[in-house]
Amino acid sequence: MRAFWVASLSLLAISAEARAGENDFRLNAKKDGAGLLFKDDGGGAAVPLDERWRAFSTQLGFVFAPRLASPAETLGHSGFHVSAMWSGTFVSSTEPYWNVTERAQRTSPASMLHSLQLDVRKGLPFSLEIGANFVWLVDSELFAPGLEVRWALHEGYGYTPDFALRGSVNHMIGNRDMLLTTAGVDAVLSKNFGLFGMVNVAPYMSWSLIFIAASSRVIDPTPTVEDDLERNFVFNEIGATSDLHHKLTLGLRTIYYVLNISVQGEFQMLDGGFFGSVATLTTKLGLDF
Repeated sequence: MRAFWVASLSLLAISAEARAGENDFRLNAKKDGAGLLFKDDGGGAAVPLDERWRAFSTQLGFVFAPRLASPAETLGHSGFHVSAMWSGTFVSSTEPYWNVTERAQRTSPASMLHSLQLDVRKGLPFSLEIGANFVWLVDSELFAPGLEVRWALHEGYGYTPDFALRGSVNHMIGNRDMLLTTAGVDAVLSKNFGLFGMVNVAPYMSWSLIFIAASSRVIDPTPTVEDDLERNFVFNEIGATSDLHHKLTLGLRTIYYVLNISVQGEFQMLDGGFFGSVATLTTKLGLDF
């Protein structure tokens, strides 16, 4: 237990010391002299490429979406949970909009973005839980604090699966060009059972509705040139309800005494096909009291 708290505090310390890194980005970035999220209209004005902006915002929203990483069953009215998570998210690194990152400006964009998350949840009466989380995108100054509420409508009865609903919201901070908020509603199914009288195992799955809201501040396409304010622009604001995104989560949680070890996969769904372009692998080490 002492080692767990040391690891968690070390994670916070690492996050606090983070400086501009490979995964930080600038919305006015160029590659080979051409804008990545904007173009020149031929008359000296910059025209935002809103389709690229929307695609970039969507994938970044999935990166910062809070992880489920737990079955439908709740902690109980006196329960408490704390955990640390690692996630690796596969993105469309071949798309031009990912060249806005500091890494891509020098070499090529990363195909997997790593993030770390601290998660705290508290059980309440009536099969309710509340929780808070803190996500850091590794090699960046980008953070996303978040909150969640969970309600188990059915748990612990016979051979039927547990069923719960969860609502969550995260807000990204740390970028001067962009505001990003990701909200989700999850429907979770799971069933726990014992193994060897020592380990409790719970496979789970969920279907999530993801809402992504994004807006930009004023973007200067020529930051080294003075007296050309007429070229500045903003991207079209993306409302939370303008696009409805879907996510499938499949996972397995194991508990030995108070030690919680979980692994899960997340898949963007129904975006131009059955499977979308974003997928995430998550592992978790936690304590359940």
